[in-house]
Amino acid sequence: MSNAPDRFLSWRWEDEADAERLTYQPDSKKPNAGTFVMKKEDHTIGNLLRMQMLRDPGVRYAGYRLPHPLIMECHVRVETMDSKLTPPQVFESALADLQLEAEILENKFDAAIAEFEHNRGI
Repeated sequence: MSNAPDRFLSWRWEDEADAERLTYQPDSKKPNAGTFVMKKEDHTIGNLLRMQMLRDPGVRYAGYRLPHPLIMECHVRVETMDSKLTPPQVFESALADLQLEAEILENKFDAAIAEFEHNRGI
């Protein structure tokens, strides 16, 4: 495709100073809803965050979309049950939970590798 950006631009940050990786846009109609725009992200992080936020009982709606295949942005929308719990709080909590899950997975993986190497005598 002639109008498509170079593939490496989908993950590489050319100029760190100009890059605002995450922005939050509160909803003008609902005080307990908003959209996070993550640049250079795709379905992987969008679906992970959506699923993690839906585990929170204070979340009414969480979803994501990619505006266009040539635009490397992921829009994650979240709406909470009431104004006591704000979308940025839910987002940060979901990120912290995902980080904890990733650490647990890494520890289990390292333990399995160590056990495998021990059993094989490596």
